[in-house]
Order: sequence, then structure tokens, then C-alpha cells
Amino acid sequence: MNILITGMNKLQCTRDFYESQQLKVVPSHYSLIRCLEDMGHTVTQRPVEIGETLDEYDEVIVFIHNPSGFAGYVYNALWAISQKPDCILAFDDWQVDSIYSGLLALEDPDKMFRPYVKDSHVLIPDNIESYEKVFDAAIDLIESKKNRMLISAFSGGDLSLLIDYPKELLFAYNPNPYHLNRQPQEMGGTLFFDETPAPKEFVFNFAGLVQDKTKKWLKAQGVDKHSWPLKQYGSRKDGQDRVTEDVMVTIYSQQWGILMPGYFHAGSGWWRARPLQVADAGSILIGEPKEMMLYYGDEQLANIKAQDIVSLSDKFLKDIAASQKEAIYRLHPLDKEVQKAELNACLKS
Repeated sequence: MNILITGMNKLQCTRDFYESQQLKVVPSHYSLIRCLEDMGHTVTQRPVEIGETLDEYDEVIVFIHNPSGFAGYVYNALWAISQKPDCILAFDDWQVDSIYSGLLALEDPDKMFRPYVKDSHVLIPDNIESYEKVFDAAIDLIESKKNRMLISAFSGGDLSLLIDYPKELLFAYNPNPYHLNRQPQEMGGTLFFDETPAPKEFVFNFAGLVQDKTKKWLKAQGVDKHSWPLKQYGSRKDGQDRVTEDVMVTIYSQQWGILMPGYFHAGSGWWRARPLQVADAGSILIGEPKEMMLYYGDEQLANIKAQDIVSLSDKFLKDIAASQKEAIYRLHPLDKEVQKAELNACLKS
């Protein structure tokens, strides 16, 4: 088939856009495209021009996003939906509730073309307001929840925790088999091997912005002045380092405790690259138990708290890390045929 992948922001509309980003975080699109191409399909990822028919495409996958997030291609994506009403909708951001409500808010005529949204667009005609009815129809289609919905997620999760949507129209796929799975020895596309690696640091690693809920989670973990040092990454405002993804996975390999707070959708299986990265780094992942159970299928491994490992020897720490790695590879092997089957189920539905 001839398949178009498009969306509402530049990342969603640009193949391998991560290469030009500051932190070079590889999105799930990377895997989606490679898998579809390996299945024999022709795949194009680009923004849609308002006015084109899209008749050349057998399938169109439209990633949706919140118009309040400087999306830039919202009108273009709505046009694509209007031209391909049987398209596949997709998410690449776990904040699906705010994305969905943000889009539906455009039904208000005062919000559809408000400057905050309109001025972020560049690939639109001067008479964009004349397409209001077309865009309204596309939003009505999104609201109707009649389209197939594609979500990147580990198997076994409850996708209804992410979004209230007809179960038979929700399709999950794990991107890891075709993903650019960063490993500690990969730096800038070249491999290096340290014959005398330094011992891991007794440090907790937190990469991401700390919010109120995150602070509560960290406190519940026992991360405090009596624990290992907490090394934070991501906020320049707070004096923290910001490093590219390939550098971060090397840092994972140098530190024992990698923290990954859960969100409201814990148990959904929402895909993140970090679990496999930490496993390959030989370190210990500490997260929300409901989500960790999906990775490891083991109550003990899933319920580890930061305070549980601070007094352990190197040997016990290595044993825990090895057990997590064995479990995630056993439950979620890098089997390309499985990913093909997951995507095929969506395409053929």
C-alpha cells in the first residue's frame, strides 16, 4: 500500500525530525515507518497541503496534537481527515486527555481561528476561514470515535486508562523491535568499548521536569538527604544538565538507580524508550508498580522503591538489574514479526 503519515506539528510531519532536535530523542514514528516499509508498503511522512485530494494514498495515519501547543499543522491535519474520513488516528504524546479536549474546543468558532492557533501556521492559504465547515466536520469525526486509533504501547496494558474509546478500535504496537534502541556503547553513530569501565555510581538519576506530583512520588520513594544523591537532568533554569539521548543512555550505564515516575495512565502500557535503555545499561529501573508489572511480570521487580536498594552491595544490585533485563526481554522480545502483526491488525481492520 501507499501510506501517508502526517500530523499536527513538525515532528509528526517530518521523517527523522529527531536528528535536528536539541536532545535528539527518537520518537515512535521512527519504528512505525521502518516496520511498515519492511512489510512492503511505501511510506511518506509530510504535512498535507490544504486543497489536495490525497487520492494517491491507500491509508493515511494522522497524529493528533493539542492546538495550544504551537502545533503549526492543525488545519492541515484536519484537512487530511476530511479527505480520508476512514483514516487512522494516532497519538505520540501520553497527554491524550488534554490533546483530545484541546482539539474538540476548536468547535467553538471563536477558538478555531484565534490568533494563538492561526499565527502558528505557515502552510495555509490566505482564505483559511473559508474552510471552517470542512474543519468542523473533521473535528466531529474525531469526536465520534469511529476511526481506528493507533497507540504505541507495551503489550498487556489497559489502553482505556489513556483514553475512553471503543475497545475494538484501539490498536497497540510496541515500537522496540524496529526502534533505534540507544545503547550505552553507541555515541553519535560510532561504537566504543571501554575495557576498564568505571564502577557505577551510587546515585539516583531523574531525567525530566519535576512537578508537584513528581515531588510527592520522589518523597514516597525515600529519595532524601539520607539516601543516595539525586542527580537531575532537564531543567536549565534549575541548573541541571540537558544532554542528548545518546549521552543519557551512557549516563544510565554509570549510575545505579534510574527513576521513572508514573502518571495517571499507569497500567496502560504507554511506550517509553527508557525501560529497555536501562536494561541494556545494566542499571535498575524504579517506577510505578502498575506500569512496571507490564515490563517485568514480577511483583518483586515491579515494586522496588529507591529506599530498598541504597544499602545493597554491588552484587545484589547487579542481580536486580540482570533480573529486570531478563524479564523485559522475555516478555517483550525484539521480535519484528510481532510488531508487523500488531500493525497489520490495525491496517486490515
